[in-house]
Amino acid sequence: MIQRFWQWLMRLIQPILPPFLKPQKYRRLQKRLSDAEYQQLFRQLLIGVNQGWNREQILQHLGYQSSDRYFKLWLYDYGQQLRQLPEADHQLAWQLLQMSGVGCGELGEIAAEIGKDLLAKPARKGEAYPEETGDADQGETAASDAAETWLNQGKQQLADQDFLGAIASFDQAIQCQPDYTEAWNNRGLALGNLGDYKGAIASYEKAIQFKPDYQLAWYNWGVAMDKLKEKESAIAPIESSPDAKSIRDPTN
Repeated sequence: MIQRFWQWLMRLIQPILPPFLKPQKYRRLQKRLSDAEYQQLFRQLLIGVNQGWNREQILQHLGYQSSDRYFKLWLYDYGQQLRQLPEADHQLAWQLLQMSGVGCGELGEIAAEIGKDLLAKPARKGEAYPEETGDADQGETAASDAAETWLNQGKQQLADQDFLGAIASFDQAIQCQPDYTEAWNNRGLALGNLGDYKGAIASYEKAIQFKPDYQLAWYNWGVAMDKLKEKESAIAPIESSPDAKSIRDPTN
């Protein structure tokens, strides 16, 4: 009875034990791979994600490496190496961004951060873009996937009331896909929350320009117009008051 309880307890606590306290059999499963092996594993993961792997397929490919802290450390170091280069492989950057939206967990988050930083750098000279190689559809798909990734990040930031961060994410989505009406609409929401109703209206009008029957954008446009009128009517009496004039002109 005691032995069975001990075995049950060990199975329960093994995942949270530090490596030096784990049984030898369990420790062997957590051994660190070589950098070349991690790179191969990661490259295969990128290929799978681009082919449309779902979460189950990703976890099946990674095995125990999905929670391997050495794999995460390797990816972080790999990202640092890429960031130090004067130019970036933008095609790789798009692939890295895709990972964050398909259930790769912390690995996807690390990859997305690397991808964002790489896109902020100049493109590698001589890089063959999809439209140059005749594979325009692949390029459009990659841009669309990246735009969706930025949009989803912006929505989460909007929900967390990180309005400046949300605007930056929506801007990135629009950069990937200029006619992304949902990104324009959400950008307007973020600006409105910051009190920039004129900027919000301009964003809603962009969404309506690309999609004239976008009812939600029309509704948000009307709300922002009302807010702007309220703001301007509240400012007008202050601006016209003698006290306001004396503040502007201290010689009075």
